[in-house]
Amino acid sequence: MPFLEVQAQTIESLNSELETLRQKPGFEKDTIYLNKANELGFMLAESNPEEAFTFLDKQIEMCRKAKFEKGESEALKIYGNALQNKGDFTASIGYYQKALSIAEGLPDGNLVPGILNNIGLVYFSQGNYAEALKNFYDAIKGAENTKNLNVKAAALNNIALIYFEQGKFEDAKSKYIEMLEIYKVLGNQGRMILALNNIGDVELKQNRPFDALENLKLGHAMALELQSSEFIEMTSRTLADIYTALDSIDKAEILYKQSISISQEKGYGVPLSHSTIGLADLYLKKGKIKEALDLANEGLAQSEKMGQIMQLRNSNELLAKIYEKNGDFAEALEKFKLFKQYSDSVNNTQGQRLAATLEAEYEFSKKTLEFEKANLRQKWLIFSAFFGLFAFLIILFLVYRNRNKLNRAFLILKEKNIEIGSKNEKLENALSQLKATQLQLIQSEKMASLGELTAGIAHEMRNPINFVNNFSEVSHELIGEIQEERSKSQEARDESLVTEILEDVRSNLEKITHHGKRVDDIVKGMLEHSQKSSGEKELTDINALSYEYLRLSFQSMKRIEKDINVTYETNFDTSLPKVNVIPQDIGRVLQNIFNNAFQALAQSSKSIEPHLTVSTKNFGDQIQVSISDNGPGIPDAIKDKIFQPFFTTKPAGQGTGLGLSLSYDIIKAHGGEILVKSKEGVGSEFVITIPKEA
Repeated sequence: MPFLEVQAQTIESLNSELETLRQKPGFEKDTIYLNKANELGFMLAESNPEEAFTFLDKQIEMCRKAKFEKGESEALKIYGNALQNKGDFTASIGYYQKALSIAEGLPDGNLVPGILNNIGLVYFSQGNYAEALKNFYDAIKGAENTKNLNVKAAALNNIALIYFEQGKFEDAKSKYIEMLEIYKVLGNQGRMILALNNIGDVELKQNRPFDALENLKLGHAMALELQSSEFIEMTSRTLADIYTALDSIDKAEILYKQSISISQEKGYGVPLSHSTIGLADLYLKKGKIKEALDLANEGLAQSEKMGQIMQLRNSNELLAKIYEKNGDFAEALEKFKLFKQYSDSVNNTQGQRLAATLEAEYEFSKKTLEFEKANLRQKWLIFSAFFGLFAFLIILFLVYRNRNKLNRAFLILKEKNIEIGSKNEKLENALSQLKATQLQLIQSEKMASLGELTAGIAHEMRNPINFVNNFSEVSHELIGEIQEERSKSQEARDESLVTEILEDVRSNLEKITHHGKRVDDIVKGMLEHSQKSSGEKELTDINALSYEYLRLSFQSMKRIEKDINVTYETNFDTSLPKVNVIPQDIGRVLQNIFNNAFQALAQSSKSIEPHLTVSTKNFGDQIQVSISDNGPGIPDAIKDKIFQPFFTTKPAGQGTGLGLSLSYDIIKAHGGEILVKSKEGVGSEFVITIPKEA
């Protein structure tokens, strides 16, 4: 949304320039004047569509008389913009088609991609995603041919919006990233902020709040540097959503208030309703019921004013919760009914809408009965026994009515299941072909992995085997020297030389033993890596498990590095639930990471005190363990390799390179994820995420 005061200045400036150009004879056919007038028309279409219609009618006629086809096409497109801003999508398509017809006849074709992009936006607003995507991709193709990066980036953004609405978050994120790279090339900082904000919004939907936070902090800093109220408000609002997801209530409250303040000052209606409802939800969590109720009603009024279906749904759902908490069940029921209606309208496709409607009908029936029962219980305390009997009869009637509703919903669902069943045969054939292809891909991947693993084993075992062979050959030669010396007469024999040679043989045998154990360690690690654990899952206290292995690893490090003063601390979430895992396997993962961290800290030459921190966090359906140190960090060049089998930065003979690879496999087998964040010279952090029901 452009700033209103900037628009006013631009419109005023353009009017002044046009007035100057009108002083020249024949200005009506001057392309400079006509192009400048189109710029004014564009600004009016965004800020005052009604005024734009009158202005553009004259502008289109003037371009036709001047036979300025490029200007006429541009003016028709701008007219379509004004109609779209007014919500008249059918009429806007007509003007866009007229503009496109003229643009396609022009030699350079530069106007075509922008018009196609605008047509796609109309279809998107109408919910016709298939037609919208077709126009957006045509716009990208045309923009690439005409080297119009701005139109290409705009079309990528619009495609990402559709993927986001459809829940295809990875596809949406990839388009936003592509859009960000274009704006980096163009040096458009404002659009870079928009891309970062959208990427963060996607990551928040993917339940990756920490990744989202990194992008939004960068975008917010850029917005502050640009001193753009629009982008400061936008990034503040999204940051508030992220901090809410991370339970950082105080930070979220400050940012929501900042968004509300800017939106009220600048007249940003859509962001105002979003942030007002978000702040109301925070107050409800804090127990500030009155403040939450006032803000929720403000958010509802703003949503109604802007016609925002999504925020109307959210505000009514929040008000239902607040009224329920206050014991006002009748009002809660009314708000819940409205929430259900708006929730239905949000669904995009017919199939999704039907499934959501049936599910909502069932939940709505239960919720209706719950609220009405609670309301009747209150009346029971107020009225006499006579009215109590009447209320009981009403409840029976409602139960009977709602049961009929559920039966009707069940019959509808049953009919749809029969219809779906008739199509299953074709789907099963397609699935069989897909599975066959998938098996071929899996086999190819296994063979590729086996090749990498074999190469790693051969490389890792070559050095110790070479040492064993070399020391054996040398020892054999030394024994020959002893035999030669012993064959001499007692007077000529040099016993000191024999003793010295025997000492060399003993030293060689020790080295052979050492490298033989090295080969044994590699084989054991390889077997551990290839064999599945035989342990069984059990409910495990991750806090206790983490502390146990942290203490064992620390004691082991102290025995080896007696002079190193390494400290550690724990920051455990006391609300962490027990998790269904194989404790021995998870313990092995923790020990591998602890050992690596302590070894890195012991080898660090930094002047500050070496320190390790272990934290846990409860995210409801999953838990997170974070292990961070202030050691030397991991170079960027090898970050992507640390989880590969047999990759190690340790000197030969001090590590097999299987620890982190094995850890990665264990966490993946538990349905979790292990990530590393590291900056060279600053430190490293390993973040383990495990589902509660692994």
